[in-house]
Amino acid sequence: MGAMVALSIDMALPALPDIAGALQVPQRDATLTLSVFLAGFALAQLVFGPLSDRVGRRPVMLAGCMLFCVASVGCAVAPGIDSLLLARLLAGCGAGAGMVVVLAIVRDLFEGAGARSRLSVLNLIRAIAPIVAPSIGAWVLRLGSWRGIYALLAAFGGLVTLAAWAGLGESLRRADPHALRWRRLAGNYRQMLGHREAFGHAMVNALCFGCLFSYVAGSPLLLIRLLGLSSVQYGLVFATTALGIVAGATCSARLGRRHVAGHVPLGWGLACALVASCALLALGRVPHATLAAYLPLLVLVTFSYGLAAPNAVHGALHPMPHIAGVAGASLGFAQMATGALASALVAWLDDGFGAWSMSLVMASSAALALLVYALVARPAQRRNDARAARA
Repeated sequence: MGAMVALSIDMALPALPDIAGALQVPQRDATLTLSVFLAGFALAQLVFGPLSDRVGRRPVMLAGCMLFCVASVGCAVAPGIDSLLLARLLAGCGAGAGMVVVLAIVRDLFEGAGARSRLSVLNLIRAIAPIVAPSIGAWVLRLGSWRGIYALLAAFGGLVTLAAWAGLGESLRRADPHALRWRRLAGNYRQMLGHREAFGHAMVNALCFGCLFSYVAGSPLLLIRLLGLSSVQYGLVFATTALGIVAGATCSARLGRRHVAGHVPLGWGLACALVASCALLALGRVPHATLAAYLPLLVLVTFSYGLAAPNAVHGALHPMPHIAGVAGASLGFAQMATGALASALVAWLDDGFGAWSMSLVMASSAALALLVYALVARPAQRRNDARAARA
């Protein structure tokens, strides 16, 4: 289920030029299939998170998987760009239900270093999918058309639904019968927004994802249009950069098992992301820059995300055990809304010639993430730790 989102996004990346050509729209309109998917993903979590606190994790999880499956079929048969965008929006809603439940299950069952370790493993699983997804999409394109990619996603959604129905039980020990009441719901979200440590870490995680997703959305512009790679070559290069997430998540998980404080890898990850993004922005002004120049910086960005994200997620969820569903929904909404905005900005700022729009949004997101962490999340965490030590 954790791989569902990455597969939904990254399998279709090599097909964006084909979608634009087949539906006779500009490529920036095809890029919006990423933005609306993330918008649906973000909005759905605001509903499915508290719903899982009320009725349990399992029924919400199964409903989301089924919605994803049906909507992916709609993508495969969409006759035009409008219907494709609507189906992608609904697919994002289904995927959002699955992800918020996954985070809530981790919070239900694990604490402290154990939770950080499992969130790192989850991030690792979510990072493996982008390694293989563009290559799968490229081969489907060679054998058929872009519609086959969405048909394959529908089949994957069906398998995940069956696996969840057969193999995953209920982790919520005590349902909240008032979780869907307006006053309780508003109070829970207000509590999350007012908790500087939790909300600060949620925004750091969201901005980290915005930096990463700016690359995801801009990668066809850079690798296919600017550097002239084929769809198969694109898949291989994208897989190489995605290995950076695997390396970062693995490093974070090992540090968690050794009880290294989460702020250490989080701070280093944010700093590395900012340095690499600024270097990419500068590289965009170098005439005839090659793939060999871009690749190490892209890997450093993805490594930084893998290192920082699990610790930011833990920092957002750990203070909120009593409203884990709402906390997970807030976390997911902020992350995916920022990703949708970042990808839309990349498409909107694209000048049709270079990849500076990608690098600019990446650098801006990384700088804001480090600023929010230094001024909001980390000071609040220090105060709460000191208060707990005195108690």
